[in-house]
Amino acid sequence: MCGIAGMFGGVDERVLSRMRQRLVHRGPDGSGTAVLGHAGLTSTRLSLLDFETGSQPMRGRTGQPVLVYNGELYNHQALRSRLEARGVRFEGRSDTEVVLRAFEHEGLRCVEELEGMYAFAATDGEQLWLARDAFGIKPLLYALVDGGRRLVFASELKALLEEPAVPRQLDRASLFEWSTLHNVLGDKTFFHAVRELPAGGTLTVRRGPEGVLQLEQGRHGGTRPVELPTEPEALVEALLSRLRASVEGQRVADHAVGVFLSGGLDSSLLTALLTAQGDSPVHTFTAAESVDHPDVRASRELAALLGTEHHEYLFSSERLVRALSETIVTLEAPMEASLVESAAPHIRGHVKTVLCGDGADELFAGYAVHASPEPWVRSSMETYNRLIRTRRVAPEECRETKAVLSTLSTREPQVLREAVHRFFLDSPLRYSHLRVWDHGSMAHGLEVRVPFLDTRVRDLALALPWSWRLRGETRKVLLREVARRVLPASIAEHIIQRPKLAAPSAVAGASEQLRRLAETLVPAEHHEGHPFGHYCARPIDLLRLDLFILLFVGRGGRLPEGFRTEDLYGAYREELLAALARAAG
Repeated sequence: MCGIAGMFGGVDERVLSRMRQRLVHRGPDGSGTAVLGHAGLTSTRLSLLDFETGSQPMRGRTGQPVLVYNGELYNHQALRSRLEARGVRFEGRSDTEVVLRAFEHEGLRCVEELEGMYAFAATDGEQLWLARDAFGIKPLLYALVDGGRRLVFASELKALLEEPAVPRQLDRASLFEWSTLHNVLGDKTFFHAVRELPAGGTLTVRRGPEGVLQLEQGRHGGTRPVELPTEPEALVEALLSRLRASVEGQRVADHAVGVFLSGGLDSSLLTALLTAQGDSPVHTFTAAESVDHPDVRASRELAALLGTEHHEYLFSSERLVRALSETIVTLEAPMEASLVESAAPHIRGHVKTVLCGDGADELFAGYAVHASPEPWVRSSMETYNRLIRTRRVAPEECRETKAVLSTLSTREPQVLREAVHRFFLDSPLRYSHLRVWDHGSMAHGLEVRVPFLDTRVRDLALALPWSWRLRGETRKVLLREVARRVLPASIAEHIIQRPKLAAPSAVAGASEQLRRLAETLVPAEHHEGHPFGHYCARPIDLLRLDLFILLFVGRGGRLPEGFRTEDLYGAYREELLAALARAAG
């Protein structure tokens, strides 16, 4: 696991060096830089496989292409065998070299064979190629600068903003989407000039006439047809087989692999599958605000039954509130604290890699909105109409939100359920959940793997009839049946029938304290004259957005030493106003 960055169309090695330094937290085990023709690539490395020969940037047999790679390729051994059968020789055991050799032989077509989470960049000096995994688990951002004559890219916004030519103007369409749908749609980011390579996306960059870059976008990793068994038992076995294969592939590392265990259905199922496959003890980790939280009790009981080395981390609401500014710098978005970034340093003291159950709810319809989507759609429409009534919204900034809500405005229940299911799989999963898991953990050099986000599991999940997703009040029907096969009998029904606690429940106390803090901190007159105030319905929304603007528009993702949120509208008021003016353009 690594952090990657680079530029094409002209290389400034000083900027490239600064970009690499901003990514050290993602890869504390090594770093490197390569310049070839019109391209410069750099990388920081967290070594999980083959420390000796897996260094990056990695060069092809003739010195090119040069590749930097962030991620884990779970089918690298099978792909290596296929390449060796074609006469390809390998020098080490790293999955980075497998990606390089596959790219040497097949170009970007190789991404169709990759199963894993990754983002990579390759160049021969005359062209640049970027690619991202099918779910968008690993981040990759880019921006065109200097009149379209140069492109810069990086794993994180903090590194990208080391290029001084990247404009700091905010994207109003993204803010509109954030306000109405609580997500940013498509390839947009909060910065107008910065784009995110889409999940399953590729980008080929060439120099055109007079040095202006030409960009060619591509897609890969599309859903494959699945012939579902007709017998219930066979269907349960089909999903169980795919989940076992995914966990088997994702537990491979030269170091111990643990599990983020909440005691809920998804993480409990993963823990049971992992412990059944390995000989060495599995580390499990539970984080909550209180020892009385239901997750703590359920996780402790399951860990004892499975014989894991169990660790509990408790954090006070006050600590999470104090960490709001640090959280925004870590997550690179105006978000509230989660327990991921708080627990990650402690987990990193035991393992370099943990599995988590993210993606199961999106794939198998585990949220309340899947069973009853109308209240969520109605709330989103109300917010949309409120913003339109302000008369401060240009038509182009609400276009994509309007299209999404139009799709969700159907009165046909089955069509609505399907549209909501796809929306939550395509947008909130990537923007909210995967961002928290990746940025929150990698800020401390910890890798989080997501076994449910395997294309084979996805293909089966998306082929399911709704009767295997929802039955009355029961959600994730098929996954519950799989859990009955795997979990210890004495606790299986308790875990399967546990009421779902959304992840924010673990930090509910901190969220309430933040809400009250914002109501006392944000001056009323500041909200009224704010260039982006109409996007923020509550003081807490404006507080988070102002912190993001100060820290990223004003300071490029750097937290001032000794900074306190309480000082934002006091000691930092003038700096905030200057950043707001820059963000508004």
